Amino acid sequence: MKKLHYILFIIITTILLAPFASNYFEISKNLEIFNNIYRELEKSYVENINPGKLMEETIDNMLKTLDQWTVYIPESEVEDYRERSITGEYGGIGSKIRKIDDYVVIAEPFKGSPSDKANLQIGDKIIEIDGQKMKNMNTEDVSELLRGAAGTSVIIKFKTPSDKIKTVTITREKIKTATVPYYELINNNTAYIKLTQFKRRSSQEVKDALIDLDSLSNNELTGLILDLRNNPGGLLRECLEIVNLFVPKNDTILTAKGKNTAWNKTYVTKKDALYENLPVVVLINERSASASEIVAGCLQDLDRGVVMGRNSFGKGLIQQNQKLSYNTQLKLTVAKYYTPSGRCIQKNSDDKNKDDKNLETSFLTKNGRHVFGGGGINPDIEMEERENAKIVFSLLKDNHIFKFSDNVFETITFPNSPKEFILTDELFSQFQNYLEKDSFEFSVYSDEVVSLLEETLDEENYLSTMEDDIALLKAKILSAKKMDLARHEIDIRRRLASELILRRFYNQGVIEYGLQNDPYVDSATDVLSDPSKYIEILSVK
Repeated sequence: MKKLHYILFIIITTILLAPFASNYFEISKNLEIFNNIYRELEKSYVENINPGKLMEETIDNMLKTLDQWTVYIPESEVEDYRERSITGEYGGIGSKIRKIDDYVVIAEPFKGSPSDKANLQIGDKIIEIDGQKMKNMNTEDVSELLRGAAGTSVIIKFKTPSDKIKTVTITREKIKTATVPYYELINNNTAYIKLTQFKRRSSQEVKDALIDLDSLSNNELTGLILDLRNNPGGLLRECLEIVNLFVPKNDTILTAKGKNTAWNKTYVTKKDALYENLPVVVLINERSASASEIVAGCLQDLDRGVVMGRNSFGKGLIQQNQKLSYNTQLKLTVAKYYTPSGRCIQKNSDDKNKDDKNLETSFLTKNGRHVFGGGGINPDIEMEERENAKIVFSLLKDNHIFKFSDNVFETITFPNSPKEFILTDELFSQFQNYLEKDSFEFSVYSDEVVSLLEETLDEENYLSTMEDDIALLKAKILSAKKMDLARHEIDIRRRLASELILRRFYNQGVIEYGLQNDPYVDSATDVLSDPSKYIEILSVK
């Protein structure tokens, strides 16, 4: 109790007291009130209270009033945070897991990992870990049991999709997840690199991939497609190193400004660019955030690359970890960053900030093109938004695609390459039959509207005269929903094929397969294959 109470005091003073000495009285007063409240709770509250839980919730709720990235990290989570967010390394068996029905199942063994070597397969149901029953356990608890120091062992009892019970002893290893899971040379010696996060060594991974692809092209690379779609960001230093691969030495690429001037800093490229003249297209979407936006924004502002896709997430903030007492940490937002044109791309969600001048102000790129801040990175070439069909969402959420893939995987003869895989009409027909047998249903907004209409008619005493009309309307909606399986067949086929390919060719195979019919990559290839078009996009209109 005293430990968490002291930590709370340290956090409050770290955030408030240091920059605002003039508010010392107000802070001291509120801390004294807090002490008094807790003392009364401890002394007189009718039920026993958990002081540790109460204090952690107090801290968390206080930080929620700031922003979603300012968080308290208790001692028990510090190591996991470091592994997950910084190094990308941890001790374990090397597999993603997910909860399906009453058990946690293997969702993706990483290629070459201990789980892969032990022949664990996607869909294997974890029944016991070291003799402990796993029924109704959540993924967090199962993950905790699977993780451990490299060199230690864990005994896993599991049931395969074909209902065979097996037991394996797996020696944990240091798992290093690559942030560049796939790269290849595509049309006209164009390099394609997929970057999923910015963790320690990500810049080296991108550099190594580029050098390898350059060698494969006999040093005749015509361009690079850097795919940052769905990349949530990560370490600042890594994204700046990646920018420096394409931007010459001594160029200003980022400025940080905080309330505390100690965080004010100008970031300048420190090395000669390895690929200063290589044409670049950066792919982004709504889930490209933070460090992804820095890379895209810097290259856009310096007219060093074309940005293509959808408007990015809009996170223009820098966080710093502050060590606190008792081996705890506070990750807090310390500054906003500004791209070379001077814009901050932080998206303002609060009503009071909707009139932020940054949203209205036009900034100029190096060549004099107009760009805007305050709402993420607006791409130079905007791609159409993909329709998120309700039926596809329901098929994924309710695990129908996952379960069907479990059932048929062993019956499929796969080609040597994921690019050659074809989802046959026969297999898709089996999937349709599986859904019918499983009585698959899904809800659309029309169902909610009809239900609300029905309730309103009943309240107003009109329902009895309109029951037949309501029944007919429901029947027509149901008929239209059944047609959705055919209407969205292409997307459903793609999702089903990817799930099957994952089981045979790992995540790299899924990326490789997806590149065949990727409108983003096709458009990027078209731009890079036409040097005059590329130059025109980066020129003042």
